[in-house]
Parts: sequence; C-alpha cells; structure tokens
Amino acid sequence: MKRFPVKLSVMAALLFVLLMLPTAVSALDSQVDLYVDGKLVARNYNARLIEDKPYISQSFLNQELSVLTVWDDKSQTLALERGKYKAQFVLNERYAIMQGETVRIDAPPIVLSNEIYLPADAVSKAMALKMTWDVVKHALLLYIPVGDWTPPSSPSSPSSPSPAEPSSPATDTGSGGGQSGMPAANPGGSRDGVESAGGSTGGMSAIGSIQIVGDQVVIKADGAIQANTFTLTDPNRIVIDIPNSKLGTILNGEPSQLNGQITSTHPHIQRIRYALFSDNPSQVRLVVDLNQAVQYSLVPSNDPNQIILNISSKSYVVVLDAGHGGKDPGAIAYSGAYEKDYTLSLTTKIYQLLLEEPFIKPVLTRSDDTFIELDERAAIANRIDADLFLSIHGNTYIPSVSGTETYYYSSASKYFADVVHQHVVEATGFRDRGVRQQDYKVLRLANMPATLVEVGYISNKEQEELLYDSNFQDKIARAIVNAIKQYLQL
Repeated sequence: MKRFPVKLSVMAALLFVLLMLPTAVSALDSQVDLYVDGKLVARNYNARLIEDKPYISQSFLNQELSVLTVWDDKSQTLALERGKYKAQFVLNERYAIMQGETVRIDAPPIVLSNEIYLPADAVSKAMALKMTWDVVKHALLLYIPVGDWTPPSSPSSPSSPSPAEPSSPATDTGSGGGQSGMPAANPGGSRDGVESAGGSTGGMSAIGSIQIVGDQVVIKADGAIQANTFTLTDPNRIVIDIPNSKLGTILNGEPSQLNGQITSTHPHIQRIRYALFSDNPSQVRLVVDLNQAVQYSLVPSNDPNQIILNISSKSYVVVLDAGHGGKDPGAIAYSGAYEKDYTLSLTTKIYQLLLEEPFIKPVLTRSDDTFIELDERAAIANRIDADLFLSIHGNTYIPSVSGTETYYYSSASKYFADVVHQHVVEATGFRDRGVRQQDYKVLRLANMPATLVEVGYISNKEQEELLYDSNFQDKIARAIVNAIKQYLQL
C-alpha cells in the first residue's frame, strides 16, 4: 500500500509526457490499409495518417513498389528512383526535387519509430503513381500505371525552399553541427537537385564544365557567370554560389546527374559537390570539400563565361623579435622595471596566438632572458627565409611624452609598418606618433618586410601601467596578430 502513491505519481508523470508529445504521434495508433493495384498488401504501420495526410514508409516503397531508395544521413535526404522517375526528399522540409525541378510539397518527410515516412501524395507525383485515399475504408489505394502516364503537374509558381545553409560567412558559426553548405543528397547538409536543363534561356547561364586543373577549380558556362564564395569549417569547405545560373544537360561531357559530384586526386580537395541551390532566382551551389584548411582566391579571368578558384596551402614564416634581453635591459620604465621583460612577455603572447593560425609558422629570436646581437636577430630570419620580421619594443623619454611609433627601413617594408601601426594604435588608444623610416640594424639587415614597433612609452606612468598589464598585453597581441593576417591576406 505504501507504494501505491508512487505508482500514481509515475502514471501521472507518464500521462503528462504523453500529453506534451506532438499531435503527429497520435498517428501511431491509426492503422491504414494499403492497396496496390486493387490488392491489399499491408495491414500494418507501413502507412500512417498524420494530421489528416496519408504517409507511406520507405520500406513499403522498396518492397511493394520496387522503388529504389538511397538515404544520405549527413544531408538528411532520401533519393527515390523508379525507372526514369527520380526524386529527392529532405527530412522535415516542405519541398522535393522531382525530375530535376524543385517543387513545394504539402507535408514534410518525417521519422517515426526509426523509419522514414513520406507524404503519399508527393511520392505518387514523383514516382508517376496514381493514388486515391478511401475515407470510408481508411485505406490508401495505389495504382502503378501501364505505359507513359504522367503524374499531375506540380503546383504553379513553386516557392523556393528556404536555405538550410548559411548564405554568407557572417551567418556561419562553424557549422559543425551538421550544416555544411552543400546541395542535398550529398554529404554535408544543404540542398541538392540538379536542374538538368541545357542552353541559356531566360538570361540564365548553363554550367557545362567543372574541372580541377592543377591548383585551380575551373567552372565554365555558356554565358557570363559570377561567383560568391565563403568558407565553412568542421569539416573544411569552400562554398561557391553562382547566381543566375543552372546546370546544363551535359556536364563534363556526360549527362547531368541528379546527385552531382566531381571526384578529385588533388592533395587538398576531397571532391566537389554541386546542385541547384535555389530555383527562384535560379542559383547553382558548389561545395569544395577539403582535406585541410587552405587559402583560396578568385582569379580574374579574361573570359566572362569562366570562374577560376585558386587553392593554396602555403604557410608563412613570421619571426618575432622581443627587444633587448640578458645583459641588455633596454629602457628603464617609470617604476624601474626593465623593457626586456615587457617585450618578452608581449612577444610570447603574440607567438602563442600565431601558433593557432594554420597558415603561419611563428619563430622567436629569443624565448627567455637571453642576450642576442642585433645582426644575429636579422640573421635568424634570413637563414630560414622568413616572410616577415617584427621587433617589439617600448619607448622612453621624459615622463610627459606618450604614444605609439612604428619604424621601417626599406620601402618594401612601409606597408607592413603601416598595417601594424594602425592596429596597435586602435587597440591601445595611445597617441598616434606616426610611422617613420629609420636605419635600425635589425631592419636594415633583414631580407624580408620588417618593422619595429614602439608600442608605448614605458617612461610614462600611465602607459607603463597598461603595457605591463597582462590583460592589456593580450589586447595588443591580438591586434598585432590581426595586422599580420591582414598583411598576408589571411
């Protein structure tokens, strides 16, 4: 008897959970009889009535209607094929690709009891079947036509499906959770369905070639095309959107396929997937699946009917020089602290941040309180053929003087100095004392763009307090990393 209240509470909790379930779950108790060509073939849950709409299961399509089905877990897409009739349905989406055309459907495919169910009406149209719903018998009647019967036309002016992928880098937060900037029915998680139409009608350009040539992805069409690109990570991908375009009947010398992809032997490219991303306005999307993060750029082409995407995995070597060290303390701060300690702390922070950059290899001239001759600092960078040299310092003068100064020697280093100076001034808020040319040995002897930045005056009480503060150094370090990336166009 003591357990009886517990049982009641459990039952009450279960009842509450059941009441909170979606209304579609009630269809689990709604048996639907299935007839094919007048013969009862199933009296089980191969069919469900959900929100007054009949659904049929994937297994029923395979076993009773001889429909070939292929499920893509990553893109959450089920492809159907019965003879010449092909279609694709995306889980929980109210659109489908039927014979290469995107059409809106009244109800989305869903999963019930670990089985995929599709709206029967949409399936009948896609697979050229005749369907009748018998309200009295609570039965779904399907007929497989003999001959070339064509299903009813799709709704006029179908609406384009809402993109499942971010439309720009600003809306992408890594997309590691399943969205991958991809046409549906291919791994990655966006839209698919190649529109197999040739020619360039209605002002649209038909894409007829997608090739990997060396380190370039070359896309050719029968009319002018332009590209919008962005990247996604986890896994790494480059997304190429081509507005006002469609896929031609022939692609790379072969008939266009509904599930399109280009195989690759390139060391950085796994494959290229493509499909119609939007039908109103028409837009083709390509996704370059990568083996690793790369740099890329659109290469200007003299042919307006061609897009060239250049792929590169070049890494840049950046030498970071913490000023002074060892027996050379550098300037003496307002409080009596040494410049060499401040420069080592800040330079180490910059180094740690650059280690996180896939295309930058940072190198330190010193990692501890060691004295290194000025000519040796430049020689370290020259020996490893570094791409950039950056020396960190703190300035000194009378206590009332403050601000940031940046130096360069050769004209080839001027732009690098300008970029670093701009980022440091913005980050610190210190007085802008300008970018100046100076015959400093570490700059003159360096064979690559080189700059020396006096971040602030440690002889100024207010600036010293900030420059020796760890949090403020973090801010400066991030600004300098951003400057390096801007200069290298990363």
